[in-house]
Amino acid sequence: MEITASPRQRAATAGVFAALVFIPVLFFSSMIAGREISRLYALAWALFTAGAAYAINYSGRVSFYRRIFFSVSALAFLVHFKFSLFSKVFTASCFTDTPFCHIAMAPYFLNYLYQQYLALMSGGWKLWGPLTLGAAWLFLTIALGRGWCSWVCFYGGIDDGLSSLARRQLIQIDRWALKVRDLPAALLIFIMLVSLAYMLPVYCLWLCPFKITGSFLDQEGYLKGLQYGLMFFAMAAVVIGPLLTKKRIFCSFLCPFAAWQAFWGRLNPFRISAEEAKCIGCLNCVAACPMSAKSCAPGGKPEILAYCNLCGQCLEACPVRGIRYTVLGLELPAAEGVLGRLVTVECFFVFSALTLGSVFASLWAPAALRDVVKIMSH
Repeated sequence: MEITASPRQRAATAGVFAALVFIPVLFFSSMIAGREISRLYALAWALFTAGAAYAINYSGRVSFYRRIFFSVSALAFLVHFKFSLFSKVFTASCFTDTPFCHIAMAPYFLNYLYQQYLALMSGGWKLWGPLTLGAAWLFLTIALGRGWCSWVCFYGGIDDGLSSLARRQLIQIDRWALKVRDLPAALLIFIMLVSLAYMLPVYCLWLCPFKITGSFLDQEGYLKGLQYGLMFFAMAAVVIGPLLTKKRIFCSFLCPFAAWQAFWGRLNPFRISAEEAKCIGCLNCVAACPMSAKSCAPGGKPEILAYCNLCGQCLEACPVRGIRYTVLGLELPAAEGVLGRLVTVECFFVFSALTLGSVFASLWAPAALRDVVKIMSH
């Protein structure tokens, strides 16, 4: 049973929720960004995140305000890192050449294991490095799981933001999308094996849509031209695909990390669950899902696939409110009071996703704000 609240009560709850998000974001953002730039930019980023938290909690529109936060984070990544390739006004401080890329981590995993094996055999293996990296990834997976793709990933933020700009689907893909939905898993396995065979980061060399630094390109010959061709193909999937289909084409069908998190994301307890008893078979959730991760059989039998990244768009699309955030399919009992209304699965998940997403983006978002201020002051 849901408990309704007055606007004043909702505002009080949203204010407390925003404060709970603001404090850790400000602390970690100041630590990360404050090493190189003024902490005022970290403060501004923390306030923006807190504003998104307030809007989500007060309105209940998780996906709408998540998308604003997510798109701004991705745009900040482009401003701070990619724009520095074209103008000296933008000076990348968080990355000097190529950013840490979580997408490359998955297809290069077998190579990493092989390198650790060689280090062990040579007597140069150290526990601390692999342990800390593994612990960090495990923590993020347990805390966020598949939500990484809709709250944190800078590639996903571009894809997701552009998919919202299209008013309608110019190209309908719903009929065939589910039939090829496992393509990222096949792509992941293929790239892992080829990367191990050649001992090279094959994804970075051939499919990354943002390798315009030249760091992952052959210097001459037809291979370089072919690499550019595949790069522009992937870039078109990121930029043009969403505008034509209102779907996240790159994230859904070409991203190996999506398949990686779809598998390991099962460790995460957060779920989006649909109540079969409420389903009227309207297919609104299927149409709204940007990841093509929903299906509904005739008669109202909704199914949420492992590729669901917890963006929340289906929650807002469902006319009978039959889709909700859950923990392993279970909900928490409704409670009254300012603090009581914070004890919901949705609040716990949004806090986890928004906080981790904002802290990770602190690597570039405050610096991007500094870049904008520098441009405006010239």
